[in-house]
Amino acid sequence: MFLKKLKQITILLAGATLGLLFGGCTVGPNFHSPKVTMPKQWSGGMIKAAFTTTQPASVVTKAQSTITTQRAHLATWWTNFHDPELTALIQQAATRNLTILQAQVAIRQARYARDIAAANLGPFVNANASFQRSGTSNNLTKDGGTRSTGNLFQSGLNASWELDIFGGVKRAVQAANYNLAAADENSHTVMITLLSEVATDYITLRGVQQQLFVARTNIHLQQQTVALTRRQFKNGLNTELALADAESQLATTESQIAPLQTQQQQLIYSLSVLLGQPPAALERELSTPRPIPPVPSSVPIGLPAQLLLRRPDVRTAESQLAAATAEIGVATAELYPTFVINGNLGFSSQSAANWFDSNSLNWGIGPSVSWAIFSSGQIESTIHQNEAIRDEYYLAYRQSVLTALQQVDSALASYTHEQQHEKALEAAVKASQQATKLSLELYKAGLTDFLNVLQAQQSLYAAQNSLVLSRLALSIDLVSLYQALGGGWHQNK
Repeated sequence: MFLKKLKQITILLAGATLGLLFGGCTVGPNFHSPKVTMPKQWSGGMIKAAFTTTQPASVVTKAQSTITTQRAHLATWWTNFHDPELTALIQQAATRNLTILQAQVAIRQARYARDIAAANLGPFVNANASFQRSGTSNNLTKDGGTRSTGNLFQSGLNASWELDIFGGVKRAVQAANYNLAAADENSHTVMITLLSEVATDYITLRGVQQQLFVARTNIHLQQQTVALTRRQFKNGLNTELALADAESQLATTESQIAPLQTQQQQLIYSLSVLLGQPPAALERELSTPRPIPPVPSSVPIGLPAQLLLRRPDVRTAESQLAAATAEIGVATAELYPTFVINGNLGFSSQSAANWFDSNSLNWGIGPSVSWAIFSSGQIESTIHQNEAIRDEYYLAYRQSVLTALQQVDSALASYTHEQQHEKALEAAVKASQQATKLSLELYKAGLTDFLNVLQAQQSLYAAQNSLVLSRLALSIDLVSLYQALGGGWHQNK
């Protein structure tokens, strides 16, 4: 009997719901992706020429890396450096970094928020049961009758179903879905930033180690010069001033070691923390010097139009705009009446023995309507407020597109011009090496002043150090270019 009545009530609820839903609608504006005019090519002039022209070999027969507009494959861009240790560090950071884990938790929060909003599309049913023993007041009975006592056993189900006739709940679910998408895209942005930071710190570490190598090499050269000058001074072939100048130059170069060692330690600590480990965890692994990861011979970057699909920050801005658009519909639905179907099914009895008897059954079903006829303009103001929020997110989306284009063009300019800088420094190093060799030979033969030797050695150290910094900057510029292009995550299509 109970199941039969429950089935009847369910049929009534479903019939009433379908009748209202067929006539329902979804109020508020629908979202459409903004149309953005993108340039056909990246930048122009000098950088554009680098897209199609292979640069001649430098003085050390090193070909210049070229930029091509072929479609980019950026999911694992760090493998283009062909450095297994860099690849291993990035793979560990992608799974261990605490900021990444926080972003993944934010996705879970957004997913549950979406589920909460979607739950409002269905009915809510509450179960209840109670027992009460009570007695009446003698003073409430006619002619002072005797007190009566009794038991009351009750149990049942109460159901309510708010029918989404005007689509307010559907719009709320849409907004929650878009917020979930935004959280997902934001996690991609965090991933790109993390991988770029790991690569930048690692490349910088190798650059610092190369600077240490250059400094120690020049210290060895200058120590030989000091020893030569000291012997000549003892033999009366040189002045005390020349010896002092040689020792001063040596001491100046030696003073560069300690700051570079400090920077090396700090970079190792930073990389360890990026991998979710204590600061000194990677000290043994990374303290051994290695070369700066070289740039590849060519870098495919794709076309500007593809940037909107690759940049998760742009996609995040679009999802936020879509969510704000859906919220307008949520607010607009408040202008219309709310329809709720209420139902109950239960048992009431004074005796536990016949509590669930068919004669103890009671039930009810019926609709209710509520309508905010007068709200002092509050609902209209809420709608206008959400429209303003939508407009704000639209402008933020446009700004994100412009920022993405600017970052790519800036990275391209830096990468292209740094290659020219590196080429000039390679020539400077070669010339300085020759000048140092010749000046020392002439000095030993007594054909030139000692000052020329000091100047040649100073120029050599400066040129070699500048070349290391240029190669370091070149590799970091390429990391920045990959980051600006949106590389470092897999797009699910």
